[in-house]
Amino acid sequence: MSDSVEARTCKIVAEVFGVPPEQVTPQSSHETVEGWDSLNILNILMAVESEFGISVSPEEAASFVSVARIVDVVNSKGVS
Repeated sequence: MSDSVEARTCKIVAEVFGVPPEQVTPQSSHETVEGWDSLNILNILMAVESEFGISVSPEEAASFVSVARIVDVVNSKGVS
């Protein structure tokens, strides 16, 4: 599981927000994580694109409101 899309996404979010990885779950969102704002969404976007070798459109990035939603976008790009 350590290399699953979900685990890798949780690690990215933990790094961006400077929180322990075990505090980040698929349910972590802009409502539960302090500082989840447009600047940090951009940081998440760049990290996700780099980690998974994908391009994310501005529309898709706008949907980055939770870890689960980010995983959905990554999976929609054919990453597994």
